[in-house]
Amino acid sequence: MLSADTFILLIDKAKFRSTNGIWNQWRLNDPWSVGYVSNLIERKSFHRKEDWEDFYYDSGLKRYQQLLKLAPETRNLLNDFLLKKQNPARVKTIPQNLIVLNTNYGRTKNDLMLKAKVLCKETNLSLSLDECFSCVRFRTICETWNGIILCEKNTIKNMQTRFPQIIFRKVEGERDYAYAIDYELFYEENLLGAIQIKPKSYLGNAPYIRKAKWANEQKHQKYNRDFGKNVRFVIADITGNILNDDDFIPRLQRYYKHLAEKS
Repeated sequence: MLSADTFILLIDKAKFRSTNGIWNQWRLNDPWSVGYVSNLIERKSFHRKEDWEDFYYDSGLKRYQQLLKLAPETRNLLNDFLLKKQNPARVKTIPQNLIVLNTNYGRTKNDLMLKAKVLCKETNLSLSLDECFSCVRFRTICETWNGIILCEKNTIKNMQTRFPQIIFRKVEGERDYAYAIDYELFYEENLLGAIQIKPKSYLGNAPYIRKAKWANEQKHQKYNRDFGKNVRFVIADITGNILNDDDFIPRLQRYYKHLAEKS
């Protein structure tokens, strides 16, 4: 059962899923256009999900105030949330002190509404603007809370109880984006590998899920090339119950036992 601490999708699930393709195609969840939400939500402790949502919008307002100090041409460039998709080479030429205005801040409701208008224009699925805004808000704000604060932290708490000697270290947003990982695992400061925590829906076979799996796999292979360690999926529900327990946990148990015997 979902608790009062869980964000609930306010529109029909089928309508929500119908926007997956456009959302991924236009990279509307790229840190360029929404910020490193995993970093933003870790900046402070939120007692309620509403506090997190308010913080995200307030951070977006602070960004807006910073943008007003810039030349109109620069301001328009940073506000072009489709630029990363349409002209990635241009993004690479932007100074880092300007890039952080996009990656280190949230967005205002008006910013999210601009994304909603893109969805309405591109989907051709008879979604209203309000429904499109619900999709944008849920993916940006609500799924971040449900996935990181509830699912991820409950899952790590569960795993930490089983493996008290293993350190589960949350990665920063840039590392998460580069390698599609949530936590790196250490034993006596030795890197064991990394995990990516996903909901049950990730086990599906819909086209957008297959595409996401392929993209994540490319990043996981890069992690293996760069660090010589593997990335494993942990499928869990919002309470932290591990759904692929029969696959991941025995593997980790064997590795843990091996390391303990060596030490």
